[in-house]
Amino acid sequence: MKMIDRQEYDDLMNYLQPVFRRIWEHENDDRKKRGKSLDMFQYGFPINEIYHYKTGDEGEDFYIIYNTLFLSTISRQIKLAQQQYPQKFGTGNADDLIDALYNVSNYKLLGDRAAYLYHLIDYNCCYVVYRKNGVYNDILRIDLLRDTKLNKKDPTQKDIIGGMLHVLKHFSIEGKNLGTGTDINDVFDVTHLIYLIAMAFRLKKKCAKCKYEAIQKFDTYAMHASFYRNPTTDVYYLNTYFKDRNEK
Repeated sequence: MKMIDRQEYDDLMNYLQPVFRRIWEHENDDRKKRGKSLDMFQYGFPINEIYHYKTGDEGEDFYIIYNTLFLSTISRQIKLAQQQYPQKFGTGNADDLIDALYNVSNYKLLGDRAAYLYHLIDYNCCYVVYRKNGVYNDILRIDLLRDTKLNKKDPTQKDIIGGMLHVLKHFSIEGKNLGTGTDINDVFDVTHLIYLIAMAFRLKKKCAKCKYEAIQKFDTYAMHASFYRNPTTDVYYLNTYFKDRNEK
């Protein structure tokens, strides 16, 4: 991993800005159908929150591009919420997790919990951009979460839909749950999961019209990743990432 220089940054942003425009326009079309709109969209990112990685294959590398809100949430606020509100983790209820994050955030100065949820959905993400022999190609967007919805089996609870907060139900730090689930799969840092997902992304294989799966094998276990390609924007989205109990 290394930071990038100014020329790399300019080249990357010049390539991505038309992509960001397509995403914004497409998402606003969807929001307007629900009587909403997103008036602001991030077209630039801090140079010090963009990281460059080699995959190990000849001529192949990728960039992870964080927005500040997303990076702050996964690197600081989740750990803080876990420490201060441990009873809100591992309950199976998205509302508990959102409550814990809201309570440790500074968003209370700006708005209520409902506004905070939309803030998490609309403004928190990172991008993984692959490059082969100097040519940019596939782009993966990792949202913090896509939405929440009522649990079909228990309407008193809600589920996290998509993004990192969904993924974190499968992981823990020092035996403590990082999301709504109860799986104990320790990682040392949430940002390391982003790297692992980025590495899994390059292994994807098409399994349906716009759905892709990847099996990422390690020495004693395997991880399973699922992605969705939006045909309008040609950008991939993370569905989930978890330890595959059927693969070794």
